[in-house]
Amino acid sequence: MKIFRKKTRAAFTLVEMMLSVGCGSLILAAVLTAGVCLQRSFAAVEGYSMAEGDQLRVLDYIAMDCRRALSASVANNILTLTVPTYYQSGGTPYAPTFNAGSNAIQYNGGATYTIQYAKSGSLFVRTVGPTATWPTGNAATSIATNVSSFTVAPQDLTSTVSCNITFSPRFVFLPGPGPIAGTTVYCNTFLRNAGARQ
Repeated sequence: MKIFRKKTRAAFTLVEMMLSVGCGSLILAAVLTAGVCLQRSFAAVEGYSMAEGDQLRVLDYIAMDCRRALSASVANNILTLTVPTYYQSGGTPYAPTFNAGSNAIQYNGGATYTIQYAKSGSLFVRTVGPTATWPTGNAATSIATNVSSFTVAPQDLTSTVSCNITFSPRFVFLPGPGPIAGTTVYCNTFLRNAGARQ
């Protein structure tokens, strides 16, 4: 006669299951929180990098054009620079010539064109023309975004151009005004080619 023994089955108890689910939930919550923090950190660093690139680009453009400008004027907070025509329509530079009457170096017989800087909405726009390259009108290019203000100091446009541009923050943690209203960059550039400096 055979005696059948009762088979034992191994399993988790209710307490063990509740503890494992609780531990798993804590780990999942930690992973999700770390992921959200990393995404916010990445967005903040990306916003900072883009803002710094825009600020440097604006300062470089204004400094380059002011150094080449013959004169500067401001009307309705638009900076207008008059620049010699250094290049032909194909991109080849004109050979400089000396004008004994004005005692200055000229390009293309003294022909000039204008470059304007202005704020348009939240964009900072550089407008060039008309020139030989753009004979029918102006070529406007947006060189920065998130611009909240642009101010040109009109006290001395015969030898220097002083201006400041304020950029709004790109990354804001809370939906309202951030801890700072914006970043302001300043530019003070000599007009090396201006008539007052010759």
